[in-house]
Amino acid sequence: MSRSEPNALTNIQLAELRKALFRKRDELVGAVADLHEPPPVDEPGDFADLARTETAVEERTELAARERTLLTDVERALAKLDDGTYGVSEVSGKRIPYERLKALPWARTDVGEPAP
Repeated sequence: MSRSEPNALTNIQLAELRKALFRKRDELVGAVADLHEPPPVDEPGDFADLARTETAVEERTELAARERTLLTDVERALAKLDDGTYGVSEVSGKRIPYERLKALPWARTDVGEPAP
């Protein structure tokens, strides 16, 4: 698709979206690194204390997994910017509206389309 098509993103829009994706990537890299740090552990107390600690570790592990998945999506969007396929739905092949990309720069589909 050429950039002269209707609904094609302008160079200014692409630069804005690239900047937003880099900001999000930096945020996620920091968050994932922080989540890999073990939580502070007090001296073990009773079983309730141990259960709370175990729950905290499980929650951090799940959050880190979600953040890594989102980081993968952001990096995929940056790669698409580089290869010229950014802003095209992976399901329908149609352009994703700028408003959607502005709200969710790593969007892979338009609203209402199934996830790829």
